[in-house]
Amino acid sequence: MFIKEKESVSRFEVKRQGYTLVLEVSSDALECICIYEPSNLGGTPLTKPELLEHLAQFKVTEGLIPESVATLLVSAVSGQAVKRLLLCRGIPMIPGEDGKHVLCTPEKPVEVVEPDKGNSGTVDFRNVQSFLNVDDGDLIATIIPPGAGTSGRTVTGKIIPPQPGARIMLGIGQNARLSEDGTKVFAAGTGRVCVRDNVILVDDVYVVAGSVDFKVGNIVFKGYVEVKGDVLDGFSIKATRGIKIQGNIGVCSIESEGDISFCGMSGQGTGSIKCGGSITANFIYDSLIECAGSVTADVEIRNSQIKSLGVISVNKGGLAGGEYFALAGIECVNLGSKTSLRTRVVAGIHYRDLEELSELFNELKSMVAEYSAAPKGTVDLKEFAKKRAVITERTQEVRARTYEKCNPKINVTRMLYEGVTITLGIISDNSLGERKGPMSVIENTIEGGFRFLGMTSIAFKAQQIEQTFIQQDLLDKQKKSVARTGESE
Repeated sequence: MFIKEKESVSRFEVKRQGYTLVLEVSSDALECICIYEPSNLGGTPLTKPELLEHLAQFKVTEGLIPESVATLLVSAVSGQAVKRLLLCRGIPMIPGEDGKHVLCTPEKPVEVVEPDKGNSGTVDFRNVQSFLNVDDGDLIATIIPPGAGTSGRTVTGKIIPPQPGARIMLGIGQNARLSEDGTKVFAAGTGRVCVRDNVILVDDVYVVAGSVDFKVGNIVFKGYVEVKGDVLDGFSIKATRGIKIQGNIGVCSIESEGDISFCGMSGQGTGSIKCGGSITANFIYDSLIECAGSVTADVEIRNSQIKSLGVISVNKGGLAGGEYFALAGIECVNLGSKTSLRTRVVAGIHYRDLEELSELFNELKSMVAEYSAAPKGTVDLKEFAKKRAVITERTQEVRARTYEKCNPKINVTRMLYEGVTITLGIISDNSLGERKGPMSVIENTIEGGFRFLGMTSIAFKAQQIEQTFIQQDLLDKQKKSVARTGESE
């Protein structure tokens, strides 16, 4: 006989003369547990055929565990009871994995970059950037669909259908696009990959809430960088679309293809900026700057080397100490200092042309020195002349270049101090003496040297001003010529 108890657990009891066997099938039908009690009145113990017959009677047909069967039968022969022995085990259903996205770049998954080790083997803890840059068209994420799961089987032989994983709910944000098959996300612009509120996007603005220090590390970003604090000594920022720093810059390397703005910079002679746009600041001290646009300081520029293809200007203070090259002119309140701090300003010349001319001069000087040191009769004079002619031709080509921005002009609002060397075009003078402004300094192409004129806007080009003097000189010469002709008659 058998008795079925409870609905959550199926319980079957078998009573024989020699034993009592209880089979319990769990509520999920994945386990069958047996309880065996030998009879005190004697009788035949449980045998394997009987066990299989009982299991079949109660439709327990799967997952019989051989070790458990052996334990049960040995206990039965020995007249020992068995308490809750796991006799059969089904195969559980394995649910499918949920859908997910895997962030990646063309080279490797997005992850925190470990600190770099230099050639010396020491770790540079400044290189701890926690994001990777992507370009337009880069694969930034792969969407993995939910898994189907694996079916299971109960101890009674019933198939348990698999439960599929949940589909990922991923939004596509700015500068990102989904492939037609919905399995990949590509960048539609440059920047860094971000996931915010389950939306994947490429952000082209990177904001540092505080200062650039060891917590932030060096920054290399394909976009626009804004720093709310300072950039501490030894750190660098490189951004493609521009940089804004609300605080000050120390002995750092700053580089961008766009505009750069900051409060002040104290580069201590080695801090540098390379800018593809224009630079604006309150002050600049002891720094090396190369700028494709204009450089504007509100208060002061001191002891720096600045090379600009625009205008170098100081709105309220002075320009003193160091070297300044500006293709489109230089303008400041005071030029030089009371202490005659060595200051050199060059206006109206492309600084790269000067560098190229210097290289050509050194090349010619070296070639002449080699020729002079060579024993007589060992140098091919024709070959030497040919090489010299090539250098001369290249030099003439550099000097003949013209630029629309070219403006060999210096504007001084208040005072031009001694100790300042001014170069306009090919004219240079370092013995100007102290002069009060406001004034514009341009080249005197008629008499040589410089012209010191009432100050005009830096946008008003020196060539235009000088042209009026040339025309006036021609008129004066014509008048004198006519007067001499009349006297002779």
